[in-house]
Amino acid sequence: MTKAEFVALDLHDVTIQTFDSGKEAINTYLRRYAAKNMALNLNRTFVLPVPQQTGKSHVAAFYTLALQTIVRADLPDPTQLPRYPLPVILLAQLGIDQRYQGRSLGAKTLVTALRHAWRLASAPDGIAAMGVVLDVLDQDAARFYRHFDFFLPLSEQPDRLFCPIRSLESL
Repeated sequence: MTKAEFVALDLHDVTIQTFDSGKEAINTYLRRYAAKNMALNLNRTFVLPVPQQTGKSHVAAFYTLALQTIVRADLPDPTQLPRYPLPVILLAQLGIDQRYQGRSLGAKTLVTALRHAWRLASAPDGIAAMGVVLDVLDQDAARFYRHFDFFLPLSEQPDRLFCPIRSLESL
């Protein structure tokens, strides 16, 4: 695979029907909901395109970011935080096509998504967010995320992980 960059999903440029992560929930999201949710301004999906002879690119990997709030009590260290809902960036989806799995593309996609979240939250004209939250899909995903030291489980929600935005600055 040549050096490529993640770009916002544009169905004019990429085909998503051939994407297969091996996880039906991930495939269904990209194929049926990603573009619709972007059109509704609910989130943004970013894809790593691989050019094809057909003129459209194939999606090797993707991630989706959205805004969300969480309650203070759910955080690993809730001290010195206000009692109202706190803004976070949700890493709503992350998927790698099976043809590209086992090549460190999952780690690259995760780091790209986290860097993107950090840029959004740290820019003077960005959005306020104190961290990134993600939901762990299954045991395979849990094993993958355990390789990264910056995730903390949210209180009483072991399938939800949290990463303080300040810890992403060095990525």
